[in-house]
Amino acid sequence: MSVLSHNRRAPAFRFPVGLVVAVFLCTSGCHRERPLSTVPDFTLPEVRGGSFHLRGEPSPAILLAFLQTVPDTADTPSRQQAGFLLSMQHQYGARGLRVVVIDSASLTTGESPKTDSLLNSSYDWQLETLLEDKKNQLGKSLRITEAPTLLLLHSDGTIIRRWNGLTGPASLAEAIERYVPA
Repeated sequence: MSVLSHNRRAPAFRFPVGLVVAVFLCTSGCHRERPLSTVPDFTLPEVRGGSFHLRGEPSPAILLAFLQTVPDTADTPSRQQAGFLLSMQHQYGARGLRVVVIDSASLTTGESPKTDSLLNSSYDWQLETLLEDKKNQLGKSLRITEAPTLLLLHSDGTIIRRWNGLTGPASLAEAIERYVPA
């Protein structure tokens, strides 16, 4: 048995009886009220020396950014995102926000960049913390498929917000204002 459309302007469409089609509309704030998931505890080497340990981080909130820092060109979305992240660090660092960038060049190249290239990017882009995720292991565990991808985290690793693709400063500031204590 079928149901026919009675719209005279469009051709009739046949849908099986009992087929339910649901459409869910989502704006940028869909996941604001409940955490998405938790980032597994991790330790990654910092390009400028030392290492970053998620659970050892004293900041109440972390903006974890997966960016493609190599090859370095001025026209990449990741380069634009780095500028926005630097702005967020300056504006909200006093409130306890820490911006941590993880290189994700291997998403497109399939290979991890050399440490020298990453070191140059960290200084050129003015990144305080740039981490090496060799072979994108952390990125894979978090299902990062594009760069830039940003995660706003509580210090316990709970993901508060996730943004896939280039994200403007207004959207970042709105989430930080809402979730990072004053």
